[in-house]
Amino acid sequence: MDDVMMKLPLRLIPRKLGAVFLCCFFLFFFGFSVFWTIMAAAGVMTGGMENEPFPGFRYAFPAFGIPFMVVGFVGLSTALMKLLPGSPYWHVEIAPQRINVRRGFKLRQFAWSEISPFGISVKTRSTKGGKVTTYWIVALGKGDESFLADEKARYNRSVLQINAGEYTHDKAEDAAAAMVDWLNGIRAEAIDRPGRAATTTAVPPDFRGAVREIGAAPGPMSATPAGRSSVIER
Repeated sequence: MDDVMMKLPLRLIPRKLGAVFLCCFFLFFFGFSVFWTIMAAAGVMTGGMENEPFPGFRYAFPAFGIPFMVVGFVGLSTALMKLLPGSPYWHVEIAPQRINVRRGFKLRQFAWSEISPFGISVKTRSTKGGKVTTYWIVALGKGDESFLADEKARYNRSVLQINAGEYTHDKAEDAAAAMVDWLNGIRAEAIDRPGRAATTTAVPPDFRGAVREIGAAPGPMSATPAGRSSVIER
């Protein structure tokens, strides 16, 4: 399948199916933690507790459910943000002169000239269901290009991270390589031709379902220097 030309700026929105699964999981998690906390509090009100570790323990016991409620609420809120039409609070925006990464109410903006070329950092973690591998697209601050060759430093020193698997239905490993080539091409064009960067780009097939054109590029915007972030309150 050939690449499709689209006009910049573009917005990469996360896969809806993954967000639906997360929404269902955290909805159950949050609901169960609320139910448990209420039942624990009701038990304190209706009777005592035998073999208390310390006096008053029974009154503190229901509070053990609060951290689980917070985790469930944050996870549910994040999943719902990804499900909003157009994903206004969770996306990657690619423009002729910059790249923006938005997660919730936090927006990070980088001029292409402020960051290194992109690379891939592979992270594997163990879960109850087995090992989960995430392919991160990372960029370092300007001047740190030499650390791209070091797997550990590549991620730890990165100022920008994108989870490639969030934006494709294809194999994340292959999609990550396609995204790196794509973003590096846009970056190189912007740096080699300042003020005359291309206004269109060939979108790789791996991400075609996640890309949306978002209209004409806005006027000049000062990009946040690498390593700093801006938080926009709504």
